[in-house]
Amino acid sequence: VEQEVWEMKRNDNYWNPNLPYLDGIEFYHGLPFSPELGSALLSGRIDYARLIDPVTRKEVDNKAGMSATDYYQSVIQGTWMNAQKGPLADPRVRRALHLVLDRPVLVDVVRDVAPMMVGGFIYPFSNYATPIDELKKRLGYMDNTDTAIVEAKKLMAEAGYADGISEGLDFLVREVASFKLWSQAIQAMLDQALNVKCNPRTVVESVWFDDVRSGNYDMAIGAVVSTLIDPSDYFNGWYSTGGAQNYSNWSVPEFDEVLKVIDSEVDPVKRQAAITKAEMIMEQNPQVLPVAWEKINDGWYDFVKGHRPNDYFGIYDVVR
Repeated sequence: VEQEVWEMKRNDNYWNPNLPYLDGIEFYHGLPFSPELGSALLSGRIDYARLIDPVTRKEVDNKAGMSATDYYQSVIQGTWMNAQKGPLADPRVRRALHLVLDRPVLVDVVRDVAPMMVGGFIYPFSNYATPIDELKKRLGYMDNTDTAIVEAKKLMAEAGYADGISEGLDFLVREVASFKLWSQAIQAMLDQALNVKCNPRTVVESVWFDDVRSGNYDMAIGAVVSTLIDPSDYFNGWYSTGGAQNYSNWSVPEFDEVLKVIDSEVDPVKRQAAITKAEMIMEQNPQVLPVAWEKINDGWYDFVKGHRPNDYFGIYDVVR
């Protein structure tokens, strides 16, 4: 919760009289990648900061007595589409929107706010993902979007939206600097390529999650986490019918059947084939527009001991 503080005090009755070493720890929940978070670290008001912006990271690297590192985050940065509502209930419309996003540009838009990389529906730095060089040859991920836009316009025409969507989609935006920048860029891309209009609605994190869970949106840009890098974990949570984080209310029986194979197959070659098949189902019938994938920065003063964030997969290795 934003601005929340957790205060932990030493247990004087702990069974080991030599522990704990600290009298206490205070955890402050600041906004990720924000100038305020970076300022708090650099000014010495806090000793350790997670999710600092790239500009702060550079200052930490050049400051005596401080250290920093980066590591892959267990999260997808995406725009969820309400698969049960209005024009976005049509898979052709959802794929059209998926195709026209210029993902290299979206990564560049936030380069001074958050470190990101292009990817699809699978953690792009995992062994399960389509290699980046191959992914960039696919519609929706190319550096030049002209061919993808042509295909997207055909799909919109087939779905009955050749002239676009003029009434304006309710575009839910989570109150974070990177999401606000991306929402503006995505709004412009959809408008220019397909004449799809959006009405951005920026809300705090708690409202964002309430609205996506209740289906009170057309599109929603934010982030969703997983625990493990293995597809069995996040495919079930993010993409399966009834999945806890399937905020699009997307339900495709073919995908669910393939997921059963992924969850049970022990032969690595056959399992990888099933993962790739599931990926291609989502490419043709997407529930979320993958925006980017994250490699986050931590910074701290050297007197802070015990953390080894370079060994982590995502911040949730240590805060759950």
